[in-house]
Amino acid sequence: MPEGVCKLCLKTKDLQKSHFIPKAMYRYLRDSSSRDPNPVVVGRDVTATTSKQITDYVLCAECEDLFNKHGESEVLRWVWNGKRFPLGERLAVAHQHYTFSNFLAFSGTAIGVDTEKFAYFALSVLWRASVHEWQTPFGGKTKILDLGSVGEPVRQYLHRQTTFPTDVVVIATACTDPASSRAFYVPSTVPRAPSTAIGMLTLGIDFMVLIGHEFPAIVREMCCARSAPRLIFQRDCGERTIEAFAQIMETTRRARAMK
Repeated sequence: MPEGVCKLCLKTKDLQKSHFIPKAMYRYLRDSSSRDPNPVVVGRDVTATTSKQITDYVLCAECEDLFNKHGESEVLRWVWNGKRFPLGERLAVAHQHYTFSNFLAFSGTAIGVDTEKFAYFALSVLWRASVHEWQTPFGGKTKILDLGSVGEPVRQYLHRQTTFPTDVVVIATACTDPASSRAFYVPSTVPRAPSTAIGMLTLGIDFMVLIGHEFPAIVREMCCARSAPRLIFQRDCGERTIEAFAQIMETTRRARAMK
């Protein structure tokens, strides 16, 4: 383990081999019945099957543990795990908090889902994308996300120094379409959004992170960490998932083995 400055606590320590995306998600997507069991990874330059993960020496052991305890372990309990989608099953028997024409809203508090940890997880991945260029499995590097003025408040929140950042809203949605439950993509800026918006898909749980200081009260009430009922939504995310992958597919090429 190399010694260096941990980007979360800002102290010089032994650095761990940190994962950009939790390694369990690659395992959940492996298909042991297939000739090539590795998941299909869609990159901006190359699309191929691989289980090679995006890692680098970024965090110390203590900060890795923070990410696990306060976000990752809870999210991995509820995502599609290769056999079933526990969050979808839980919502199927839960009482709705609100009912709309094309989506439902549930109280995370009422159904026993710690949605504040969902928000912590989403911000931890966004923050990782904002402080480090990660080497992808196919030789390229991730693009640095610009979190602007909220970058430092987010770091302090993730390090448990402050409460949830004032100018951030995290909206969590459980997807009902099969395509979204069997895929993930790294954080990317949402085009044509009225404010800074970053989307991320995590095996059936879609995250939308909004950054700004002039959100109306109704938008802030949609936040899974800030709203009193800790709202989580449910809808068909297929159109948005297809649009997100379409943006990536504009520049990618398939590896020879997949042709």
